[in-house]
Amino acid sequence: MSRRLVGFAATILFTVSPLAAAALPTQPGDLGVAPVTVALNAMRPIAPQPGDALVLSGSITNTSDEPVSGLAVQLRMSGPLSARSTFDAFAADPAGSVATLPTMLTAPQPLPTDSLEAGQAEPFRISVTLDPTTFGLPTSSWQVRELGVAVTGLTASGSSTVGNLRTFLPWAPRDAIGPSRLGVAWLWPLDDRPHRDASATWLDDGLAAELAAGGRLSSLVAAAAAAAHQAPPPALPPTKRHPHRHGPTGFEPQDVSVTWVVDPMLLDDASMMRSAYQVAGGSEPTPGKGSGSARNWLAELRSAASGTGVISLPYGDPDVAAAVRNSLSTLVGVAAAAGRKVVSQALPGATLLDVGWPPGGVLDQRAVDALFSDGATSLVLSDTAIPPVVTPNETPGSRASLVTAAGDIPTALSDSILSTAVSEGAIDPAGSRLALQRFLAETLMIEAEAPSDQRDILIAPARRWTPSPTYAANLLADTGKVPWLEPATLTQILDGPADSSVERQPLSYPRSARHDELPATYLRRVVRQQHSISQLTNILPPGDAETRPFSAALLRALSTAWRDEPGARQSWLDRFAGGLQHMTGRVHIVSAPNSTVTLTGHGGKVPVTIANNLEAPATITVQLDANQRLRLPHNGRVAVSIPAGQQTTVDVHAVAKTSGVFPLRVQLLTPNGQNYGRAVQLYVRSTVYGTITLVITGAATAALLIAVAIRLIRRGITARRTAESAS
Repeated sequence: MSRRLVGFAATILFTVSPLAAAALPTQPGDLGVAPVTVALNAMRPIAPQPGDALVLSGSITNTSDEPVSGLAVQLRMSGPLSARSTFDAFAADPAGSVATLPTMLTAPQPLPTDSLEAGQAEPFRISVTLDPTTFGLPTSSWQVRELGVAVTGLTASGSSTVGNLRTFLPWAPRDAIGPSRLGVAWLWPLDDRPHRDASATWLDDGLAAELAAGGRLSSLVAAAAAAAHQAPPPALPPTKRHPHRHGPTGFEPQDVSVTWVVDPMLLDDASMMRSAYQVAGGSEPTPGKGSGSARNWLAELRSAASGTGVISLPYGDPDVAAAVRNSLSTLVGVAAAAGRKVVSQALPGATLLDVGWPPGGVLDQRAVDALFSDGATSLVLSDTAIPPVVTPNETPGSRASLVTAAGDIPTALSDSILSTAVSEGAIDPAGSRLALQRFLAETLMIEAEAPSDQRDILIAPARRWTPSPTYAANLLADTGKVPWLEPATLTQILDGPADSSVERQPLSYPRSARHDELPATYLRRVVRQQHSISQLTNILPPGDAETRPFSAALLRALSTAWRDEPGARQSWLDRFAGGLQHMTGRVHIVSAPNSTVTLTGHGGKVPVTIANNLEAPATITVQLDANQRLRLPHNGRVAVSIPAGQQTTVDVHAVAKTSGVFPLRVQLLTPNGQNYGRAVQLYVRSTVYGTITLVITGAATAALLIAVAIRLIRRGITARRTAESAS
C-alpha cells in the first residue's frame, strides 16, 4: 500500500471516542462498546535512550452510563515497523486495538482510584525502564515501534479491555547516529481573514484577540522566536556536561529557523490598528481594543523575522487559480506587487523570497503562468501536485523541478501526509501531544528508510491553522532536540539539487481543488466592481487617493478565507458594492429626468447640469444623443472639468430641423469613452417652421392678400359706379 494512497483522516486519534471504540476487537468477555476514553497528556522523554525511564501520563474518562471498577493500565509495544507505508496504515487506524501488540512492557498497574462512576475521570501515569535486552531494542540502529496503553476493568458484563490508546515509540540510540540526518524545513504561515472593506470603520475586532498575548498569531510568532534561539551556550568542560549529550556530534538542542509566509493584508491591518480605530456595532461605532497588541505583535514579528526568509503572498491571499480563470489576472498582479511593497516596508530586516505558494499547494498551468509573470521565480507545491510516476521505496527529497513549456521551474514539495498531520493536530488541543509524537515518529521512520542518504523534507501547515501555544512551540523546538533531525530552511532546499531518483508526472490540478475554489458567480460580481473602480479612477487626476481604499479593499474580495464562508463573502461584497456605488454616484447629472427644454428659435442651448461631490476635481465628458430632427455639434460630446465639491452647467448648442417634442439622452463618459453612471432622459420642444410649412404659409398669405386686394378693387369700382349714377 502506498503511503500516498493512505487517507489521513489519518491523524492518529490517540483519544478513542465511544463510537470509535465500538469497532475495537475485544478479548474474551470484552464489551461491544468501550466505555472508557483514554487521553495522553505527556510522554517523556521525546527521544528515549537505552536505560531511560519512559513515562506516559494522561487521563481516563468513563463515558458510559454505568460504573467501571477494578481499573488498571498496561503498556504494550510491537516489533519494529518496516516501512513508512506500514506506519501510515497504522496511523490511519486510530480505533485499532492495543490487544494486537504482542510485547507487554508493564504488568497491569492499578489506578489510585480503581473505579469510576459515569462521567468521572481519573489521571494515570505509567513508567517503564527501556532496557534493550529485555525488550529486544537495538543499540546500533534506529527504528519505530507501535506503542499502546490498554485499560482493563470490570463492568456489569464482566472483565474486559474497557479502553485503549495507540501511539508510537521513536527509538534512536545516540550511539547509532549515522553520517546524515533528515533535514526538516518549516513554512510558518501568518494569514488571516478580511476584517475591513473600503470604509474607515472596521467590520469587527476579531484581529485584536488574534494579536494579543496567547492569541493565535501572537503564539505563532512566539513559537518561532523561541525555537530560533534554543541552542545552548558554548560547551562546558566535559565533567560538567549532561551524560546523555554528545556535544560536537550534534545532539545539543539546535536553533530552528522557519520560512515565514505572510499575507501583507495582515501586516497592513496590524499597522492600521496601532492608532485608534473604530469598529462597527450597534447604533454607533465603538473604539477598537487592539492598538497595544498590534504594536507589540509587529515589533515581535520584526525581531523574529530579521535575517530570515519571508514569502509574501499576494495582498489578501487571493484564490489565484479561480481569479485567473475568471478574467482577474490583472487584479492578482496588483495584489502581488502591492504585497511585496507592504512586506518589505513592514519587515525591513527580512529577506523577501520570490516564491509562490498557491492555496492547498496545488494549481493549474494558467495559475503557474500568472505567478511567474507577477514575479515568482520558484514554487512551493504539495507533493500531490506532481506525484511520482512509480511510488518509490523511500520518501524522496523535497527538491524537484516543475517541467513546463517555458522551462523547468525550481520547486520545493511539501510532504502532504506530515503537513496534514501537523495541521490536524492543531484542531484538538487535548490531542496535541499525540500529534507531536506522530510527527517525531514519522520523521524517524523517513530517516530510517535510508539512513545514509541526505534528504530534506518540507512541512507546510494549513494557511490559517490554529495551534495551541504549547503545540506550536513544541513542534518547532522538538525539530532541534532529537538526534535524527537537522533543522533546514526552504532556501537550502531550493538551492540544492533536485532528487533525480524520482520521475514525476505532469502538473496535476485535481477536481476537488477546483471544487474548493471561489465560485464563478461570485467572481463575476468582483469583475463588475473592478470595472466600476476603473471608471472612477479615470475621471480623477492621476495619482489621486480617492479610490485607493476601494482598490485595496477589492483585493480582499479574492481572499481564500471566503472559500468556506459563502454567506460572509456575499455580505462583504454587498457592503463593498454599496459603498462604491455611493462613491461613483457623487459625480452625477443634476438635470431632472424627463424635464423639457424649449428651443424658441431655429437653434438654441440645451443646459445640462453636472455635480461633483468628490474631494478632487473630476474630468468628465457629457454625451447627448438625439434623433435626426435635432443636430448637435461635435456629435453631442462636450468635455468638462468640474472642481471638487461644485457643480457645472454645460450648454450644448442644438439646431432643430423641424418642430415638435422629441427625446434627448444624456450620458456621462469617462475620458476614455466608457459609460459613467446612469443616463438621464430629457425632452426638447422645437417651435421652428420647416420649409414646406413656410411655402404653404407664404402661399396662403399671398392668396389672402390677393383676395383682399380684389375685394378692395371691387369696392372701389362699385363706389365709383354709384357716384356716377347719382350725378
